[in-house]
Amino acid sequence: MSNRGARQLIFVCSSVTAQGELISKMVPAKTPDEASSLFFNQNSITAQVVLGPFYKKSTQVLETTRSLKFAKNGARKAVFNDWVVNAFALTEPANQAYLVFIRRVDDKKLPAPKGTITVPISSLRFLDE
Repeated sequence: MSNRGARQLIFVCSSVTAQGELISKMVPAKTPDEASSLFFNQNSITAQVVLGPFYKKSTQVLETTRSLKFAKNGARKAVFNDWVVNAFALTEPANQAYLVFIRRVDDKKLPAPKGTITVPISSLRFLDE
């Protein structure tokens, strides 16, 4: 069973102050009237424009930052999961390689994997051997 609830509704309330300053805020509320009253409570000015409702985009959790130390030797061409890659050997983490994806072995038009990809050297098939 999923424990996710309904996504939160967001309204964007905007107003211009007497000094000519624009105030625009994202206000979580269920109705435009509720968003307008919350905006007034926060800023002591009536919202001139209320846009919405919108759903706030959930942010993706990034993987933890890790330190990579490259070995002195350069890149070697290898095959990993049907991709031709440049594999840079790493001293930290040990026995791992940092991959830069070049092209597919079968020339299919697929997007290259995103992010920092490190794999065990044993999972690579080197082309220059």
